[in-house]
Amino acid sequence: MPFFSPREHDSKKRYRKLQFFFSVLLFTFIAIPLLLVRFISSPLSLILALCFTSVLCFFLSKWIYNHIFELNQKIKKGKLLTKRFQNISKYFETILQDSTDIIFSVDTEGYILKFNKGAELYFEYSQEEIVGKPLAHLFVNDSDKRKILNTVLRTNRSVNDEIPMKSKSGNILLLNISFSEMKNDNQIIGMVVTAKDITEKKKLEMELVKKNELLSKLAITDSLTELYNSRHFHDQIKRELSRLKRNPERKLSLVLLDLDHFKELNDTQGHQMGDQVLRSLGQVIRVCLRKDIDMGFRYGGDEFIMILPDTDKHQAAIAAERIQKQFEAFSFGKTSLSMGIVEARCDEDDHSILKRADEAMYQSKKSGRSRITFG
Repeated sequence: MPFFSPREHDSKKRYRKLQFFFSVLLFTFIAIPLLLVRFISSPLSLILALCFTSVLCFFLSKWIYNHIFELNQKIKKGKLLTKRFQNISKYFETILQDSTDIIFSVDTEGYILKFNKGAELYFEYSQEEIVGKPLAHLFVNDSDKRKILNTVLRTNRSVNDEIPMKSKSGNILLLNISFSEMKNDNQIIGMVVTAKDITEKKKLEMELVKKNELLSKLAITDSLTELYNSRHFHDQIKRELSRLKRNPERKLSLVLLDLDHFKELNDTQGHQMGDQVLRSLGQVIRVCLRKDIDMGFRYGGDEFIMILPDTDKHQAAIAAERIQKQFEAFSFGKTSLSMGIVEARCDEDDHSILKRADEAMYQSKKSGRSRITFG
């Protein structure tokens, strides 16, 4: 069964009708003189009648002959075009059938009519197995089938989409697929479906997205503690201060902490032990902060910062004490935490708030270390 067929030419019907009228006219041309001879007695009247009849029959026969000739030419031309069309159709039928792209046709009820070799290859069905089966046989989601049939067959609109379909063995294929209506005499008789398998392409795209996400994360993350880095701190504090300016009623606090006696620990126990202390502190900060709200940063060396949105300085102190308590549980000798807490002002920038937090933290160190100071 071809994917499409030529329209029937109607010139032959008109040609047969004109042949019939020509035969009737010929019979009339013979019969009228006989009747005139029998019923007209005047020689002059008979001659005039015969002349008139002859002239009339001559022009009528000429008109009919011209039309028959014209129609005959059209029929010959139509036969030639039909033959050419059949040759072209056969040529394209071969191309469609042998194409490695997925091509198949479906009737108006959604039953498969034709399956090319590309479709057989991807869906793992032979044409004999699949022809006559419903299109839903190939869909993963039944809602996709209903949407496509309604769009193409009911509204005469083509559909281009990325749709998951399944093979005979159950493999899921992600296809870039096009559904177009088939028409005959301006009536929709089904759909032609063309598709390309983009499963591997999508896998590569997803892998690329994941790699880009990982690279973006690495660019803002401290590799040792897995907290954010100092560059990301400045981006985020600027954003939070901007939000504070738009809504001065909000609260925003900053906690800056520094490890006490960390240089001494590095010098006496080595950098590996120092790295272990930094990793442990990073873990404590991640656990103690509110997920998706608060943010922790390793600012540099043994300095860490926390941004606490919608938090005043007293609430920030509670979070800081929790971090201090959990860090002390590791028992890293004399190593402790000195902290400075400030509540953000609407009129300051990232450098101003960081300076105030730094001054508060150093006040904790001057006051004996392992304590919290408000700035």
